[in-house]
Amino acid sequence: VFDLGVSTPQLKDPQRGFSFTTEAVLDMRMDTTTQVTAQDVVAGWSEEELADVLFRYGQERWARRIARRIVEARQQEPIQTTTRLARLVMEAIPPRYYPKKIHPATRTFQAIRIAVNDELGSLEQGLDAAIDLLAPGGRICVISFHSLEDAIVKNRFRTWERGCRCPASSPVCLCGGKPTLRVLTKKPLRPSEREVAANARSRSARLRAGQKVGEA
Repeated sequence: VFDLGVSTPQLKDPQRGFSFTTEAVLDMRMDTTTQVTAQDVVAGWSEEELADVLFRYGQERWARRIARRIVEARQQEPIQTTTRLARLVMEAIPPRYYPKKIHPATRTFQAIRIAVNDELGSLEQGLDAAIDLLAPGGRICVISFHSLEDAIVKNRFRTWERGCRCPASSPVCLCGGKPTLRVLTKKPLRPSEREVAANARSRSARLRAGQKVGEA
């Protein structure tokens, strides 16, 4: 079972630098023994790299403006705290376009956190290792919380169920690949209204499951 939810105690720890609501050093590392921090990202990545990360990982429509503002600001003074980064994001987005349900810096912080921790790459590696370890008849279940994670899980499951990796234009299978998984959830399972009422954090959860096929 993979539960891809972010650790609430880590997010709430002001010293970890995940939150834009409390002033802290920009860190955002899940594993504090790794080298790259959020401060390194905003200090050293190019405007193009920053914009790409914000758009791909945060699905931020104002990615280019935010990246440009970060680069301009760091030339004057290093960006070292969560609150300063949040202010820069708010300066970059026209106020009339602020999202109604989330803080304007939410997507930027999410994108940088994902990049710092290589969350999507780790997910891909974990899924591939899991399917190799799973015994025939065993099941794999993944709970994801945003669309990028869910897309990776869905595509991996489809590839394993199809088996064949030949291009769609090939009239016959030439790779000899065989299915290794039977998908049990054609659509992801979502929490009920009752569950969301009891636990608001579950509202974006999606559960996908599959069963390993093959001889024991």
